[in-house]
Amino acid sequence: MSIQTVVVAVGPNDEPRAERLAKTAAEVAAPSDALVVLLHVFTESAYEEGIREAGYDSADPPPADTLASRLQPVDDAAAHLEAAGVRHRVRGEVGDREEELLRAAAAVDADRLVVGGRRRSPTGKAVFGSTSNHVLMHADRPVTFVRDGADVVE
Repeated sequence: MSIQTVVVAVGPNDEPRAERLAKTAAEVAAPSDALVVLLHVFTESAYEEGIREAGYDSADPPPADTLASRLQPVDDAAAHLEAAGVRHRVRGEVGDREEELLRAAAAVDADRLVVGGRRRSPTGKAVFGSTSNHVLMHADRPVTFVRDGADVVE
């Protein structure tokens, strides 16, 4: 089975790892000319703040895709994919990060998810939660985890 679509979750704090996320996705996508979907999920409040910061009219807000494409980590990942010659597009969603990420992956029929994060102790995961951990535990498709300062884990 060849890979057709790879979804890369790009969070608001992923600027330091955006290139590694994109590089990992490119390694998976390039051999089969798969599409990489750079996905950013806004919370309701972050979406509203983004509308204000970007100068849009809150009565006529732009699609979440438009706001997502303006974020630095998403832009950095897109630039890396473009330089690597990998087809990609940006998708924005608004809602619960964990659930929207899984829903969007299903909506585009992703063959693989790529998520990033940092190492946390079991206590840290329990206290602070982890979008990546939730995705790893609940995804119905393969997930590649890109951890800060470490090798990629599949």
